[in-house]
Amino acid sequence: MNRVKTFFYAFLAVMMVPNVMLVISERQHLFSAVANLLLPLGIYWLLLSSCRKIGTIVWIMLPLVFLAAFQIVITMLFGQSIIGVDMFLNVVTTNMTEINELLGSLVPAVALVFGLYIPMLVMATVAMRRRWALDASFIKKQRCLAAACIIAGLSSVIVATGDSTRPMRMTDDVFPVNVTYNLCIAVDRYVSTKNYPQTSASFSFGARREVEDSTGGKEIIVLVIGETARAANFGVLGYGRNTTPCLSAMEGVTVFRKAYTESNTTHKSVPMLLSAVSAHNFNDIYRQKSVITACKEAGFLTAFFSNQRRNGSFIDFFGEEADRCRFIKDDYPAEVNVMDKELLKYVEQFVNEAPSDKPLFIVLHCYGSHFNYRERYPEEFSVFKPDDCSEATASNRQSLLNAYDNTIVYTDHILSSLVAILDKARDDVAMVYTSDHGEDIFDDGQHFLHASIVPTDYQLHVPLMVWLSKGYSEHLPEIAAAMKSNAESPISTSQSLFHTILDMVSIKTRYFEESLSLASRHYKFGGRYFINDRNEAEEVPHSSLLTLRLMVEGSKCMESLSKKRERRPVSAR
Repeated sequence: MNRVKTFFYAFLAVMMVPNVMLVISERQHLFSAVANLLLPLGIYWLLLSSCRKIGTIVWIMLPLVFLAAFQIVITMLFGQSIIGVDMFLNVVTTNMTEINELLGSLVPAVALVFGLYIPMLVMATVAMRRRWALDASFIKKQRCLAAACIIAGLSSVIVATGDSTRPMRMTDDVFPVNVTYNLCIAVDRYVSTKNYPQTSASFSFGARREVEDSTGGKEIIVLVIGETARAANFGVLGYGRNTTPCLSAMEGVTVFRKAYTESNTTHKSVPMLLSAVSAHNFNDIYRQKSVITACKEAGFLTAFFSNQRRNGSFIDFFGEEADRCRFIKDDYPAEVNVMDKELLKYVEQFVNEAPSDKPLFIVLHCYGSHFNYRERYPEEFSVFKPDDCSEATASNRQSLLNAYDNTIVYTDHILSSLVAILDKARDDVAMVYTSDHGEDIFDDGQHFLHASIVPTDYQLHVPLMVWLSKGYSEHLPEIAAAMKSNAESPISTSQSLFHTILDMVSIKTRYFEESLSLASRHYKFGGRYFINDRNEAEEVPHSSLLTLRLMVEGSKCMESLSKKRERRPVSAR
């Protein structure tokens, strides 16, 4: 019987690990912390003592075991945060290749989870097979203790809820109540997304061009959406390493130094870049279409080429609005690591086959700097070394940073190659590049990746640049001038990109707001916001000064290293 009781208490202890970690990492107020410990402990205690067959009860509690394990991984990955709505959605919108790459790097977190919970499940199986049972007197005593624990926990909740400085909310502060609540929201959003083709079927921008030919030449506008590229590591934006030799030397490029996204998750940020919605009205996305449809309505021939796999999100739906849509990994076996340069073949073919009298609008969705960084560029772009450590630990930061910087060098090469294709194809062409979000790379020794509930500056500060051909600038000098004048303005890419694209091609619709267009001299900053896990817009303080300070500090640290290790990247290969 002693071994049964030992198993009882051992399982109770491991179930409380995520609560203890959250109390420490979230730095909760006293009564909130007590509630987050005692209330779940009492509930687990009561569940575990609800039946004599302990093995059966443990397996019935498997969903709670899964949430506990998931929460431990998230806490170890981000250093804080509960499992958010977006994290659940990321699970169902991320392909297995990405998941395997990420899990392979999280050895400590995965090892801890397996070490805690697999033995418990094995013991539960043994208990069922050997018919281990708790005696009645033990169960009665445990139920009394559980009830006392629950009462103490609820009392703490009442006190913490009345805290005037930071009132406690069960759906925010008590695990696993908060995570279960987020899971329900995630399921609702997933269903709503699946119903998008029906809820948006009748939508129209009513788009029209102001003039038949807005530039006087043959037009191509290309929007390039990068993946996980943070502004802090772009040489053209002030980084100490020469990660963008091509863009830095290119004529006609305007860089925007204070551009921020309103989401640190791909499945929200990319749809906001492509549509008229932002953090303020994100839920309107279930009824609206993208800038691709606006361009189609105005007479453009459109294309969407992606180097990411389909995942059932709005990115898929928006891409399929185009006259030609291709997720290029569909053309390769699953095990092939497809580089972003393959996108250029599809662009070149589309441009060459398109009628010369039709303006073209093309969207490219890159794989960019998505982890695992070393897999995102060919060997000849391995400029910064060593770059072969992929395990997600702070001790490997220099190697991870080197590999990440190499992805930016490769992105620079892709963009310059794209410009060369466009410049020889038509008279008046333009390219807009930005990223969905940025990335943490253990900059503070703790945070890594993106999509954390509490975003950092590195996750939100993104590159934004526009290249205009000589012909475009000559035919529309007011747009070129407006771009230059707005270059140092604070910008929300989520608010402005849709309106900027429409302004660049002279498309009018009731959804167009000139004050949000970077191509207009009437541009006004709409404020800096972040869409939180519950799809609410939260105003965040403008932190470009912080970013610049961090970039300067990073530049100083890298300068001496660069002199020793760098070899100058070749501009064109």
